[in-house]
Amino acid sequence: MNRTEDKLAEIARRKERLIARTESQRADIGAGFRQLQGPIGVVDRGLEIVSFLRRHPLLVATVIAAVVAFRRRSLVSLAGSALSVWRIWRSVSAWSA
Repeated sequence: MNRTEDKLAEIARRKERLIARTESQRADIGAGFRQLQGPIGVVDRGLEIVSFLRRHPLLVATVIAAVVAFRRRSLVSLAGSALSVWRIWRSVSAWSA
């Protein structure tokens, strides 16, 4: 019987070591995921922007046309024109909704 008790004790010790190792591995995996939260957030935001632009092709075309039309102007006047186009777009999109 002593041999059986020794085997059971060894199994119990091995189980404790395995549990400790898995806890350590879980902590390492959690730390790895926490490090990826920032880059994943950036990619997620980029995908949201792409999705928005795909849903609003008229807005993209308007911005491109404005840049082409006003490319010879100074940056300040271009910013003013962009602001005007944006305000018009907001008015039109609010009206159409």
